[in-house]
Amino acid sequence: MDFLCCFGYDWDMQVEVTGEETAVLIRWKKRADNYVLVRMKAEAILYASRGVDVSIIAEMVERSVKTIREWLAGWRDSRMCSVLTGHAGNQNAAKLTRAQKEDLKAVLAQPPSQSGIDAEFWDVPAIRDVVKILFDVEYESDSSYQLLLRFCGLSFKLPDPFDKHRDEQAVTRRMVEVKAQVKDLLDAGWEVYAADEVRLEHEAETRRMWLPKGQRTKLSVDRKKTSQSFFGALSLTSKKVKLYPIEGNQNTEQTILALDRLQRETDTEKIAVVLDNARFHHAKMLTGLYEPGQLLERITPIHLPPYAPDHNPVEHVRNAAKNNTANIQRETPEETFGAFASYITGRTFDYDFEHLPPRDTENDLVS
Repeated sequence: MDFLCCFGYDWDMQVEVTGEETAVLIRWKKRADNYVLVRMKAEAILYASRGVDVSIIAEMVERSVKTIREWLAGWRDSRMCSVLTGHAGNQNAAKLTRAQKEDLKAVLAQPPSQSGIDAEFWDVPAIRDVVKILFDVEYESDSSYQLLLRFCGLSFKLPDPFDKHRDEQAVTRRMVEVKAQVKDLLDAGWEVYAADEVRLEHEAETRRMWLPKGQRTKLSVDRKKTSQSFFGALSLTSKKVKLYPIEGNQNTEQTILALDRLQRETDTEKIAVVLDNARFHHAKMLTGLYEPGQLLERITPIHLPPYAPDHNPVEHVRNAAKNNTANIQRETPEETFGAFASYITGRTFDYDFEHLPPRDTENDLVS
C-alpha cells in the first residue's frame, strides 16, 4: 500500500463490487439506449473496483475527478440505486426482489387485460397499477417504472400506423377488386403503374463547434428547412420507377403535368395508373382529362381505398429511399434530394399488390 501511495494512488476511492453487481454493471455499460449517464457511472464503478486511478477514470468517461469521486461515494451509500439516473438517494430501483421481477416479467408477456388492467398495451400507468396490485409497491417517479419495463425485457417502440377513419373490411373488399383489375390489365398487355407523390425535407442545423478543452460557450442554433416534392410511378412490369420533381406544392395541376409526362414516356398504348384517394386526384380538372380526345385519354385511373397508403407498392419504395437518405446528413438540399432520386431511379423494386415488403419493425428506440 505504501508503494502505491507514493505514486498518488487514492485507496479511499477504490470500491467493492460483488460478482452479481459486476454482471449487472457490465450489462448497463453495454446498453445502447438513451441512459448515457447510467452507462458512464457503471463504467466508472467497474474501473474503480479494479483499482484504476480516479484521474484515469475521469479521462476515460470524460468527466471531472470531482464528479467521479461523487459517483463512487454515492455507490458506497446506496449501491446500485446510485447508478440509475434520477434515482440516487431513494430506493426505487430496489423495491422489487429478483423473484418478484421474474413474476412481473411473466405478467408483462401477456396483454394488460389478462391482469385486470384496463389498457391496450403496457405503459407507465399500466405497470404502475399491476405492480401495486401484485406486490403492493409504489415507485416515486415515472422513470422508475420505465426502467422496470426495460429490466423485464420490454422495449419502447413506435406503434403500428393506424387511422381511426380506416374501415378494414372496406379496405379488404376494395383491394380484392384492385388486384383483380390490375391482373386482368397486365394479362391484356397494359402498362400498369403504382403512383404517388412524396415530400422530402432537408433540414440544416448548426449546433456544435470546436473550443479549447475546458471552455464552454453559448451557441445559437440555426435551423433551415427546405422541401421538394416528387411524383413517383413504379412500373409493375419493369419494376423501375419514373420520378418527376414537382414545382411548388402537390396539387391537381402538378399531377396532370406528371401524368402527361408519364404517358409520353411510356411506349405501351394503354396505361393504368393506381393512385391513392387524395382529394386532388379526384378533382374534376383531372378526371375530365381521362375522357376520349382529352390530354390523358391513354390513362385509366384506378383508386386505392381511403386511408390505405400501405397497400400502394410505390409507398414502400419511397419509404425505403427516405430511410436510406436519412442515414447520412447531407450538407445541401441538392445533395439530399439528389441522393433520394438516385436511390429510387438507380435500382429495381420487385413490389406489386401481391408482394409487398414486410413492414419495417426496426424502430426500437431503446433496445
